[in-house]
Amino acid sequence: MQKLRNLFGLPVLITGTGVQIGEVKEVLLDLEQAAVRGIVLAGANWFTKDQGVVFEDVFRIGRDALMLRATYAVQELTPAMMPGTVYYLCDLLDKQIYTDAGLSFGILVDALYDSTTGEIKAYEISDGLITDLLYGRKIMPLPQAQVVGQDRLIIPDAMTNLLIPESNKV
Repeated sequence: MQKLRNLFGLPVLITGTGVQIGEVKEVLLDLEQAAVRGIVLAGANWFTKDQGVVFEDVFRIGRDALMLRATYAVQELTPAMMPGTVYYLCDLLDKQIYTDAGLSFGILVDALYDSTTGEIKAYEISDGLITDLLYGRKIMPLPQAQVVGQDRLIIPDAMTNLLIPESNKV
């Protein structure tokens, strides 16, 4: 599993020519389907606001670059254009997480995903800098049901039993 936050700033290259067409600016997520839906590019086109690639058109995601087969995969891309409820990753990161029983759970700092399928597997949660340094961050499987508010996420109380210390993650 890889962290979605690590995609930000990666160059987007065409495999056949080696030409860089932009950098990863944002990631589009469908939490209901637990999937990465698209990648928004910075620098892809000066005249339109959000240009990107749907995840199915991504050839490979490597440690140092995101690879596409051809430039025709780049298109106008916004959450409103996607089926279902799609969010920008930046709109989810750094939100406070609460359970539906009113327990503060920590802060969402990243999401873990499978780079070949785009499936979102888990959240990485912080309890604060000192706790992170002493005990590490926690990994929580992606909740089946969650409410995304403006400043916070609400998850089922049963998720408290599924936390895994980051050092023990699979």
